[in-house]
Amino acid sequence: MLIVPFVVQTVGAVAVVGYLSYRNGQKAVNDVATQLENDINERIKENLSDLVAIPFQCFESYDATLSQNRIDLNNGRDVEKFLWRQLSAFPHVAATGFVSANQEFFGAERQEDGAIVIRASEVENNHTLTTYTTSPEGERREITNAGKPNWDPRQRPYYKIPAQQKQAVWGTVYPHITGESLYIAAGKPIYTKTGYLQGVWMTNLNLVMFGDFLSKLKIGKTGQSFILERSGEMIATSTEEKPFKNYPEKVVELPEQRVERLKVVNSSNAITQKASQALLEQFHDFQNIQASHQLKFTVDGKNYFVQVEPFRDSKGIEWLVVVTIPEADFMNQINANTQTTILLCVATLIMAILLGILTARRIIRPVQRITTASEAIAAGNLNQQVEVSSIIELGQLANVFNGMTKQLKDSLDALHLANEELEARVEQRTGELRQEKEKSEQLLLNILPAEIAERLMRTNESPAEHFEEATILFADLVGFTSISARIEPLQLVAGLNQIFSAFDQLTEKYGLEKIKTIGDAYMVVGGLPASRPDHCEAIANMALDMKAYMENVKNIFGESLQIRIGINTGPVIAGVIGIKKFIYDLWGDAVNIASRMESHGKPGYIQVTDATYLKLQNKYLLEPRGTIEVKGRGEMMTYWLLGRREGILATSTGEVNNC
Repeated sequence: MLIVPFVVQTVGAVAVVGYLSYRNGQKAVNDVATQLENDINERIKENLSDLVAIPFQCFESYDATLSQNRIDLNNGRDVEKFLWRQLSAFPHVAATGFVSANQEFFGAERQEDGAIVIRASEVENNHTLTTYTTSPEGERREITNAGKPNWDPRQRPYYKIPAQQKQAVWGTVYPHITGESLYIAAGKPIYTKTGYLQGVWMTNLNLVMFGDFLSKLKIGKTGQSFILERSGEMIATSTEEKPFKNYPEKVVELPEQRVERLKVVNSSNAITQKASQALLEQFHDFQNIQASHQLKFTVDGKNYFVQVEPFRDSKGIEWLVVVTIPEADFMNQINANTQTTILLCVATLIMAILLGILTARRIIRPVQRITTASEAIAAGNLNQQVEVSSIIELGQLANVFNGMTKQLKDSLDALHLANEELEARVEQRTGELRQEKEKSEQLLLNILPAEIAERLMRTNESPAEHFEEATILFADLVGFTSISARIEPLQLVAGLNQIFSAFDQLTEKYGLEKIKTIGDAYMVVGGLPASRPDHCEAIANMALDMKAYMENVKNIFGESLQIRIGINTGPVIAGVIGIKKFIYDLWGDAVNIASRMESHGKPGYIQVTDATYLKLQNKYLLEPRGTIEVKGRGEMMTYWLLGRREGILATSTGEVNNC
């Protein structure tokens, strides 16, 4: 009567617990897989949103250039040089071009080795698509390839679709003329003031780029992802499989005609193929998938989780993002733990039966007393003490039970006290975190310009901005390298800190923006992030003060130092690099020329370009240096900045002029 019910209950409890444990494990796996798929899908959609926005950011840049009359669409060479420069500003763009309404084509394309070539089809060459290598300035050099005459780019989707819809939209995916890759292009029609179509801007993205970022995502242990159009054709996959097939043996007029888009249901990857077939079985057509869905499918007896998520943009993209994760990535350890649990439960059951048979008759009454007291404790009455049995073992059990009851009551009281202390500690820690957040925001204001820092804290983004005109200064301590080899590092850093601290004060004085220091080099700019009309004069004043400071300061390193300064004025692009350790930096040809002015200058002199000279000539004393050979630019006319037009100033020859 005691042993049989005990055994039956034990067996039932073990079975129920094991079954529930296994079911809960499977449910946990489903929940974790769903969460992981959601996270991966969100990351993919964020990356896709950034990538498909690039062509339309290019169009904004092109429109801004047109509105400022910086290019003439009727001048093909002018257009192709402008597009050549745009590829440097947009590294994710594979090709960009302009198709005129009269069948002409001018564009620039990035090659696999990173080189940028020009492709043109003009009236002069009978509309033959010709490829040219380019100089560092974007000029045509040698012809590397020429197609057949009378090539008509207006038949391409990047021209026809935008021209038909009369707005900036995506075209269809199409093969590159080499037949070695697939492109997707966006186009934007350009109209004259009288409403006639002048041509279409075109910006291409290589589908390889989408596959590259998918392959870098970690999806569980062995998960995969792919992107497809609603027609069922592949866009990209995280595997090495290409989204097209090339038939080199096929006899065609153009290499691109050997390319055939790959249907996901025909994929050579079994997981991609089965996942797409499972979606078709569920929805009958990819067009019917209008929201996020999760389902399962099986490949070679193995279960896989699959999630499909629609991806759209306002310009015509209609794709599906699919993420697949093997159930085995999660279940292997759970199955192993389940087997171990079953073995332990069987062993425990056997031991319990044996011990129950041996001790059943002697422990019934003492156990009943302990059971009664335990039920009272479970009901919330902790003031329980049981009678100590005359049997030594049960007497010890009673003593332990009584002690446990007292400890349980004490522990409960201590737990209430600990909860109160924990709440107080949480409140204190919350205040400390709030203070740390304020310190972090202040530190960000010290690292970046106030306007940029506020934008980052408010929106967590700071896109690059184009500034039509800014003045850049580069300064370098002459002979610093040789000095650094002769003195102690701490003395070197202290001296350099003294000099750059003085330069920082001048930056604050003239309202300029310090960009960075690299070793003994110092870079500062005027005219951004907030534009100002006197940025050139402010930089000139700082340069003269820097030179004067270095002439007056003595024996920082035990010997005198000279400074070499270069200045240039022109358009730049400025923004924040990275997502950690933010850096506000500049890009553009004007920055490179300013650096060349410093490196091609002389110790103790301030060298400026012709663009800066035109800004300063009426307020400052400048002396022509003449033309010099500048790396990457050829011959350039430069000037020495000598001083302001006031007081008595010395020329570079040592003569004194009374101004």
